[in-house]
Amino acid sequence: MATKIREENGVTGSMILITFFVTALVLLLTFPNIYLDNQIYYESREIAHLQRVKMTLEEEQSLIKTKLEEIHYKENLLNNGIK
Repeated sequence: MATKIREENGVTGSMILITFFVTALVLLLTFPNIYLDNQIYYESREIAHLQRVKMTLEEEQSLIKTKLEEIHYKENLLNNGIK
C-alpha cells in the first residue's frame, strides 16, 4: 500500500486568503491609532496657539493696567493741585 504524498509548490488560494485576512486585521488595528495620533497632534497645536494668545493678552492687560494707574496718579495730582 503506497500512499501518495502530495507536494504543493507555489502559492495556494488559502495562503492568499490568509494573507489578505492578516493584512486587513493589521490595518483595522493600526488605522484607529493613526487617527487618534493625528487628532491629538492637531488639538495640541490648537492648545499651544491658544496659550500664546492668552500670554499675549495677559501682557497687554498688564500694560493697560500700568497706563491706567499712571492716568489715575496724574488725575489725583491735578485734583490735589486745584484744591
